[in-house]
Amino acid sequence: MAVMAVYYGYRLFALTPWYDELYTYYWFISKGPVYAAIHWPLPNNHVGYSVLSAFLDYFGNAYIGLRGISYLCALANLWLLYKIAGRYTKGWIPHITVLLYLSMNLVNQLAVQGRGYTLGITCYLTAWWCMIKICEEQRTAKRIYLIYIASLVLGLYAVSSNVYWVVPLCMAGGTFLLIKSLQEDKKESGKKLLKLILASVTAALFTIFLYAAIWLAIGSNLLTKEENGAYYGMEHIKVILSAPFAAMGRGMEYMLDTPYIQSEERAGFAGRLWEFLVTLSGQYLQSLAVMILWGIGIVFLIYQIVNHIRKKENVRLLLYLSLFMGIVMVPVCLLIQCKRPYYRVFTYGGVLLAILIGVLLEAVLSKQLKRKGNAVLLLVLAAAFSVKCLGFSGYNEQYGGNEHAIAEAFSHTDMDKWSKICVTDCNQEYLLYFLYGIRCENREIEGADVVLLDKRMTDPDFKEMVWEFYHYYDTIPWEYIEKDMLSVYENDQYILYTKNENKDK
Repeated sequence: MAVMAVYYGYRLFALTPWYDELYTYYWFISKGPVYAAIHWPLPNNHVGYSVLSAFLDYFGNAYIGLRGISYLCALANLWLLYKIAGRYTKGWIPHITVLLYLSMNLVNQLAVQGRGYTLGITCYLTAWWCMIKICEEQRTAKRIYLIYIASLVLGLYAVSSNVYWVVPLCMAGGTFLLIKSLQEDKKESGKKLLKLILASVTAALFTIFLYAAIWLAIGSNLLTKEENGAYYGMEHIKVILSAPFAAMGRGMEYMLDTPYIQSEERAGFAGRLWEFLVTLSGQYLQSLAVMILWGIGIVFLIYQIVNHIRKKENVRLLLYLSLFMGIVMVPVCLLIQCKRPYYRVFTYGGVLLAILIGVLLEAVLSKQLKRKGNAVLLLVLAAAFSVKCLGFSGYNEQYGGNEHAIAEAFSHTDMDKWSKICVTDCNQEYLLYFLYGIRCENREIEGADVVLLDKRMTDPDFKEMVWEFYHYYDTIPWEYIEKDMLSVYENDQYILYTKNENKDK
């Protein structure tokens, strides 16, 4: 954890934020926790993450405000994963599990990004640990149920797609308690099952309540802008107070009508889903090896679940059910939904894969692991593998080439010196605020002191539509640039112009 604290700290400040991070910071985090909690104009905003990050942003450092929550969660995840793995496996296997997890490409790339995926994994592991306490221990304190509820709520509030781990986890716990009630003390296990169901339903209701605040804010805003509507021109608060259900319904309708992940045609989807799963596996480690591990793991888990139920053994049944449900239910859900979300939605899959590998290693090498020399050798090999993964194969590349090139170009002039800056694409606009605290919406080049042009803008033959661009060759006042500005820096993607201060002299 100490080593990774330094490594993640380096990445936190060294990697230039990419578009999604910048958009989140510019429009939500920087505007405070209250604003972030009730605004969601695009479905890819991670509301819960933005709210928490907005508090850290008060410290005055944009990098900490954007990525501080992810940084803390990335470290917490190592400890939580170690606790869960250590509950079921022995010796060095929990250490190996953590090493394998942190070396996975998708996990590493998103570890300190200013998005909600790492926070989602923290919620997942916390809820899983609470589930273990609830299902496997004879007495469970009320605070465990409260933490369990809070973990589910924050997980769904941070990233709504976390439903892909929330449902399997709840089903695994419920299935375990149901089996236990049929095998042992029906009354005690039945009570726990009822409490677990009530806790899960409570979490769902709290989540709906939090999203209802967003629906009210969005809906009231839309209703006041509908010219032929009954609420046109009214204040938002007045609409919310006088017609809360109308506002909530309109907001919910808007969010459902603008899903970030679109459904696909059902014809041929099974084949496309298989390709998706293969590629996703490659986002963790090597795709063929991971697919083989998934296959072996599913067979192993089915065997262990059936064997535990037949022998009425519950020592690891919850673990096997949690792994099985978490692995199998995702492709089933995607097949039913006919959707292929972004790979980063399934970053938490690194937890399942790491624990699965640890369990398989222990099953295959149980005799060898009893010898300290063999166990230490395996640990050293896992550590060497992790170091190799973290050091090569693009693990330390910049998130976005354009954003990094813009930041580099801006660094070659004193931005505080100039009073009038022009932004020619949205990445520049967001980076200016993130790096220098300058909110600039000026898109007029003529009369500007600083102008940064993408080299594609300087090509009269470039006609391709680029959604980030505010300007193209035909909209740029070249006469002004040639007479009143100087080219002071150029990299592979951008040319930086500043006002020619010697012209008047």
